[in-house]
Amino acid sequence: MWFPNADVVVNPVLLLLLGVMVGTLSGFFGVGGGFLITGGLLVFGVPPVFAVGTGLALIMGSSMINTLKHRSLGNVDIRLGLLMLVGTIPGVFLAERLNSSLEAAGLIGPVIRYVYIVLLAALGGFIIYDHLRQRRNAAVGGEEVSTVSFARRVQRLRIPPHVIWLPVIGTVPTYVSLPVSRIESLSVFIPMTLGLGVGFFAGLLGAGGGFLLMPALIFGLGVPTTVAIGTDLFQIVVTGSWGTFIYALSHNVDPLMAVIMLSAASVGSQLGTSATRFVDPARIRILFGVTILGGCAAVALEQISTFSESLEFLSTLASVVLLSVAGAMCLTIGVLMVRAKRRSRELLPADD
Repeated sequence: MWFPNADVVVNPVLLLLLGVMVGTLSGFFGVGGGFLITGGLLVFGVPPVFAVGTGLALIMGSSMINTLKHRSLGNVDIRLGLLMLVGTIPGVFLAERLNSSLEAAGLIGPVIRYVYIVLLAALGGFIIYDHLRQRRNAAVGGEEVSTVSFARRVQRLRIPPHVIWLPVIGTVPTYVSLPVSRIESLSVFIPMTLGLGVGFFAGLLGAGGGFLLMPALIFGLGVPTTVAIGTDLFQIVVTGSWGTFIYALSHNVDPLMAVIMLSAASVGSQLGTSATRFVDPARIRILFGVTILGGCAAVALEQISTFSESLEFLSTLASVVLLSVAGAMCLTIGVLMVRAKRRSRELLPADD
């Protein structure tokens, strides 16, 4: 099927499969799925700048659906999300300017792929390391992570100014309480700075930034896994909307491609979001780590395929790896949810 805006031919079945996977993984992991969307579109032959812009459009739509679902489950910390957005929006704008410069220099494709490879490899490796380290301690629950002491130190940081003056309101402290995230006191400058960094990478890579923000909230701030998932999605809605608007102004979004994937993503999001109620947080994190390592491998293979004509077959292999890992994760999520539901039903007679 030919997509006129991006001027590329892509099998729509592949886009539908990608959409279902993105919807499921987005609802389950609390990420927009940018590492999968943009990586997948690059693998399918979509020009890099359109892969970024169209990826942001899909992230926006998918995250809206999943945020509403998580909000009903009490997994969204609105206050924390709004603080991060103060830094996110300018971060996305700065990244779009950099992307335009890279495109003009003919470097955007390699830069996006190399940054993806480094970030995904580092994050995936750390998450798996944390899981294996915590697994040795039988007394540790699913919410406990290896960086708990670091997160507490971050929460206790006191960053000046400690009070600021606002028109009409007057003098207000620069520390907030976040009961939904189980944080008694936190400097507002910490989530703002976090939002700036995530927004920059979101705009640069065509991702909602969720694959960075979700682990940052869990390991850096000590936010519970399910709350990090819901809050991450809330932040991604605005990131994706702002990023889509910026790229649409430059005519770098293919709306037809985005609509096809979003229709499929809306179906997968129901499974992914519901599964977070039944699956242990530790399992959510390890599955997330494996997924982003799979995305890393796919993008690496795609980049290697550009080195020589004799290596072009690796581009096809990258597509297989990407869809296989994402598909396997979706099936795993479904199986875990079914098993958890069965166990809960078996416990009901005993409770009675």
